[in-house]
Amino acid sequence: MESTVVKRLLEGIDHREAVALVMVTHKVGSGPRDKGSMMLVGRGGKLLAGTIGGGGVEEKARQDAVVCLETQASSAFSYELTLSDSENALGMACGGKVDVFIKVFPAGKALIIFGAGHIGMALSKMAKLLEYHVTIVDARSEYATKERFESADVILSGEVQTLLEEIEIKSNTSVVIVTHGHTHDLEILRAILRQKVDYVGMIGSKNKVNYCFETLRAEGVSEEKISAVHAPIGLDIGGETPSEIALSIMAEIQAVQFGKPGPFMNQMKREGV
Repeated sequence: MESTVVKRLLEGIDHREAVALVMVTHKVGSGPRDKGSMMLVGRGGKLLAGTIGGGGVEEKARQDAVVCLETQASSAFSYELTLSDSENALGMACGGKVDVFIKVFPAGKALIIFGAGHIGMALSKMAKLLEYHVTIVDARSEYATKERFESADVILSGEVQTLLEEIEIKSNTSVVIVTHGHTHDLEILRAILRQKVDYVGMIGSKNKVNYCFETLRAEGVSEEKISAVHAPIGLDIGGETPSEIALSIMAEIQAVQFGKPGPFMNQMKREGV
């Protein structure tokens, strides 16, 4: 039973799926299952594998696992299998006590980079250092290669419109548009704004960005979605080389992910933040 739970857990991690592992850590008196029993819970409370005994204990642990997944916080819980008025009592007459630990495995972070040029190469390396699942997309097959992107997880080349239909965007995904010549930027941005992503940024001149935004507005795209696009892209930290630009982009993605405005730490200290 437990080997099935572990196998399903590894599958969830591999597919960047948010899951919660529930394990019985201690049992006193009567209880459904012994120490070490496990079950795996997915988003929405779906039981993916295993059991800690069913009944009231398992249902309460499943509910607590849902909360842990929503808050992305692991935690320990105690359940009393009694009819007492205590906070942890489950209204059961068994008379035992069960302790569980719920370990959250959040959905893995993903970054899709449209553009296999110098900025895309530098950005891919930085993202892998931060444990992102990296996908490279470029119409030019001679640029989107394993030799150029050794650490990337997925490399796609070909007709951009076809690739846009094939790419699967899951939760915790960021998208960066740094294509060569900006030929497909509007097409890519239009498709991405139909999806739910954590971050979308696009490089380009002020005129090009304004053209893309005005075109999208004319097509009926909401101002809320357009204003969520980071263009100009990146934090203003200086530098003009591909690596320096990639650093500013990665820093901005990190700031957005953690809800930070990105000021200097010593400035925040002086201001008492």
